[in-house]
Amino acid sequence: MDREDLMDLTANIEVFSGTALIKLISQEKRTGVLYFDISGENGELYFIDGVPVHAVYKSLLGEEALYNIMLEHQGNVSFKNNLATKEHTIQNIDTADLLNQIEKRKVEFNNLAQQLPPFDAVLEKRADGIGENINLRKADWRIIRIVDGKKNIKTLIKESRLPLLEVYKTLEYLISKKMIFDKSQSEKLKQEFIISLNNILEAFSIKGANAKDWALSLIDFMMSNGYETIGGMIKYANDGFYTDDSIIKVLDEEKLKKIKVLLYKASFEKATGDLGPMIAKKKYRELLQKEGVSDGTF
Repeated sequence: MDREDLMDLTANIEVFSGTALIKLISQEKRTGVLYFDISGENGELYFIDGVPVHAVYKSLLGEEALYNIMLEHQGNVSFKNNLATKEHTIQNIDTADLLNQIEKRKVEFNNLAQQLPPFDAVLEKRADGIGENINLRKADWRIIRIVDGKKNIKTLIKESRLPLLEVYKTLEYLISKKMIFDKSQSEKLKQEFIISLNNILEAFSIKGANAKDWALSLIDFMMSNGYETIGGMIKYANDGFYTDDSIIKVLDEEKLKKIKVLLYKASFEKATGDLGPMIAKKKYRELLQKEGVSDGTF
């Protein structure tokens, strides 16, 4: 791109990144403004003689506005030459250092992105609500209010009107504290749970004879060992287990692992009494092989 092309520039930031434009404007020592249109949100970045001096984006000003604009990877940008401003909200006049800080933010952002579900994932609130000793910030409350089991992450970002990095930090925190969850992942856990319950039933019971008694015993094992809510959502009919859809609000990966270990052990002990140790061990080994575990633990 030559000097004349920079006079009136319009680009897609997927193709021509914001940092590339900053470098170009800095090299050419231009005075003007970059206008950003990002999913309906507007951002502005002003330059005087190639130095970034003022930025505004969403509710942010200065460096924080600049950093958050640079994290966006979809949208359009245009440069208007010779448009100056009297605002000076960017205190750091070292453009090289600003670019370095932008790169650091991008690394942090990408690390967070790897820990989160994909953009199209729909998030839901846990039924347990907010636990003790959890301090929530305004950003946390804003995201929690928007999460409704219908909106995906992309929509949450847009409706929150929060800076992108702030949204990612908030989502990572709320998910790590098990206050919100990815519905699709929880649906998979629910199906895995039902499969495991039916595997246990098939391993130790005799269909048409004592299957119902075994099914009720498995439910009782859960109810009497601290999993009353989950146990109450498990039903047995037509020679198999099924569960309420709402179980996804209370079942997470950690709980599922603990429940499976509990049921493996309790089933083996019951089978030992009902069938004798030799047959119980044989059926137990077959169950673990089917479940893909070696010793009843993970």
